[in-house]
Amino acid sequence: MRAMKRYIVFLPVFVWAIFFAGAEVKVENASIHRSGDSIRVSFKILVPSGTVASDYVQRLIPVIENGVDSLALDEIEIIGKRKQKLRRREAVLSGKTYEVPFYQTVDGGELQYDCVLPYEKWMGRAPVDLSLLCEREGCCKVEPLPGIFLCSDVKLRPPYVPSVQPVALIPSVAERLAEVEKVLFPMAEYEPYSDSMTVWRDRGALKVYFPLDKSDLRRDYRNNDVTLGRIVDILRQIYADDRSDVGKILIVGFASPEGPLGRNTRLAGTRAEVLKEYVNSYLELPDSLYEVANGGEAWGELRDRVEESTFDCRDEMLDIIDHTADLGRREWLLRRLDGGEPFKELLRSVFSDQRNSGYMRVYYTSEPDYNAIKINQAQGMIAEGDFDGAVSLLRPIREDKRCLNTLATAYYRLGDKATALDLFKQAAAMGDKVAIQNLENIENDY
Repeated sequence: MRAMKRYIVFLPVFVWAIFFAGAEVKVENASIHRSGDSIRVSFKILVPSGTVASDYVQRLIPVIENGVDSLALDEIEIIGKRKQKLRRREAVLSGKTYEVPFYQTVDGGELQYDCVLPYEKWMGRAPVDLSLLCEREGCCKVEPLPGIFLCSDVKLRPPYVPSVQPVALIPSVAERLAEVEKVLFPMAEYEPYSDSMTVWRDRGALKVYFPLDKSDLRRDYRNNDVTLGRIVDILRQIYADDRSDVGKILIVGFASPEGPLGRNTRLAGTRAEVLKEYVNSYLELPDSLYEVANGGEAWGELRDRVEESTFDCRDEMLDIIDHTADLGRREWLLRRLDGGEPFKELLRSVFSDQRNSGYMRVYYTSEPDYNAIKINQAQGMIAEGDFDGAVSLLRPIREDKRCLNTLATAYYRLGDKATALDLFKQAAAMGDKVAIQNLENIENDY
């Protein structure tokens, strides 16, 4: 490579002398160091007059080696004046243009040697030496001359490799809401309503209450205003997110067991329909998203409440509920138990909470954080050396700021430093701490 760069480097000065034909060639300011992904070898040669006989050529070959691997660089010629004239004459007679070797000087001259070459991995495995192999060519033979070390035990640490950091997957709005809103369930858990479903045990279920024997939905009744607001707000947030959607809305209507069974069954179904109509008045969702189920009289919930209670006739009430199949007779027996006092307690503390539209579950669908998945996949490609593949994978999503540092790293490893630095700067400006550190380390590496 002939590429030249400007560096400000403060290094020890090495001065060596090579003796030829009674005169000495002086080598000054020898250095070898790394900058970025390149190695620079530099020194100056001074050739006193009389060093090389007029018909001779002296060759100096710089060599970098670490005891296992080695690399020979562009050779240097010190040419006698008559030998140089002979070469020119031979070129003219053959119809060619005489080309002076890049690193050539004549007896009595001087030469600045600067060679920039790519860094290779072996150069960082052990300290390296820089030496000159020497030979002399006359009219009919080439003879070796003693070599000499210019720099020894130089440590060339590997070039800085930008770092990447795995990207955490961002949950969708529905997934995030589901962590706090227990009314939300993944669509994979959906199953049609059946009498065996104990939906009343959902601690996060949204319940809307109705006055006794009524199906009119009143926002000012009990906590209905807050509950109805939550229902609409949750659904709106899900629909506003590109990665979230509503899969199914299950509304199960119940009524308390007091009163005629037929009336209670109709009341439970009507209350569930009223809640569906309320939600739909705000969001206009297709009917296919709703499952409106009639749970009838809430005997399952009643049994749970009795079992958890400290009622005096608790065990007797549980026995009636568990062993009386006819619902009308079941209610009649509870009313007559112990002079009616236990049933009055049920009216006061249980039945009022059962006069609601039932329980609501929202099943959601959610797309994965595909961008984060691609970014992490690209980081795996970079680790395996597939830098082009990483660029191809990330370029279409470069609007996602999370990918900028990884994309910059891929370009950097490809050798496109200008594009890489621009992307690192964009990521750093957006607060990416890894990109900020990469920029600082890259700057210090040159």
